Amino acid sequence: MNHVVLALVIAFITWYVATAMPMFLRWSCYLGGPLVGGFVCGILFGDITYGLEVGATIQLAYLGAIAVGGTLPSELAIAGYLGTALTMSAGLSAEAGLTVAVALGSLGLLCRNAYMTLNSIVVHKADQYAAEGNARMVRLMNQYGSQVVPFLCYFIPGFLAMYFGSQAIESLMAVIPAKVITALGVTGGLIPALGIGLLLTYVWDKRFLPYAFIGFFLVAYLNLSIMFIAILGACIAVLYMFAADRREDSK
Repeated sequence: MNHVVLALVIAFITWYVATAMPMFLRWSCYLGGPLVGGFVCGILFGDITYGLEVGATIQLAYLGAIAVGGTLPSELAIAGYLGTALTMSAGLSAEAGLTVAVALGSLGLLCRNAYMTLNSIVVHKADQYAAEGNARMVRLMNQYGSQVVPFLCYFIPGFLAMYFGSQAIESLMAVIPAKVITALGVTGGLIPALGIGLLLTYVWDKRFLPYAFIGFFLVAYLNLSIMFIAILGACIAVLYMFAADRREDSK
């Protein structure tokens, strides 16, 4: 795919996932997550295995991340989609690309804060139309007017980062000493530990700890595949929910 076209596509997808995609797709189906971003970028770059490797590595850094009151620790769409695309275009390792993605995700919060602030103009305009009883304009302002500022805040920086960033990263990698590249890989390998640590804060409960240890020992001592453990864990979670519902009904 032509570099300019690829930059346009990545920028468009990043904008759509970050602001225009319905919430149930973004979070319930987790299409806004870095893992899915790695899969999509893998298709676009023609190397799904590489894309999934990068996306999964980035995903580890955000395993325990949650949104509290609309406050996000990072802009996952930029970290997952744009970060993976830049990593793949520069041919970086997944660990080294993680440091790029995390930095981009933190900078992406500036885009989010900018559009959340500037979109108040659209909200006030919709309020005016609502006071006038103009339902059609209220709908248009919410559906389309609310996406003008996000498009400018995400699409344009995303395109510029993809168009110039990949070339800049490639040039930078050519002059950076090998020891620095190794250090980036080591740093990237440490970041997922933070995500796993955050995740453990939710399961570190006496009710759930036995399940965590069962999963660990099944993998460590029986050499069972992660897919098998994931399916088994999902089945146990469903059974736990059914049992909890029965206990509630019996009260």
